[in-house]
Amino acid sequence: MIIAISDKFSRICAGPEMASRPLNNSSTQAHEGFSCPICGKDVTYHPYTTGGALDYFTHTDGSPDCFQSESVSDEHRIATEFTVKSLHNRIQEITEEPVNINIEKWIGVRENFIITDVRVSSPIQIAAEIFYRVQPLSLVRRLSTMFDNDYRGYLVFHLDGCHNVDRIEQHLQKLAPLRIGRFNPETLELTLGDAFSKEQVGLDKHSRELLPASIA
Repeated sequence: MIIAISDKFSRICAGPEMASRPLNNSSTQAHEGFSCPICGKDVTYHPYTTGGALDYFTHTDGSPDCFQSESVSDEHRIATEFTVKSLHNRIQEITEEPVNINIEKWIGVRENFIITDVRVSSPIQIAAEIFYRVQPLSLVRRLSTMFDNDYRGYLVFHLDGCHNVDRIEQHLQKLAPLRIGRFNPETLELTLGDAFSKEQVGLDKHSRELLPASIA
């Protein structure tokens, strides 16, 4: 894992950020309490990891990485972990309550559902979709399902993906003046953009006709 919850501060931190701190803090950091943001188990921090960007934190009991999935590329996974970090910390700061956050979870019922990349079920209901190589985007179906189940949604685009992010944002702004999120893999900077909600975004037939088929 790249990220973990600091038990001391109740916030998610990222391994690369910690590794860039002064070396005289590394031994202290390695013994701080950290837990997995998905399952809550204790994790161990590896300040001198040689296994790559995905091995800064491992479950202390040796159990599998909660973010590991054969169906998801490393690029998509890294963007997902940083989205979890940003969402968790923003919600925790605003609400000052524990954040129930998970990945690859259903929203909706079996007849009409999506599996969203990141889902927060409490203290508020909000989800985030990360786009890297997927085509078509099916944004109307994704957002409609979120809205029907009382979720708001963030749309985050990996800047090394196959999408013209600025153009997609221009199309979506025909529906509402909202910004989409961006993940820069070079700097590991993630911006969530604006949360899309049913109060702001109309998804009727006329609105759908404003979007290209590859987006809608």
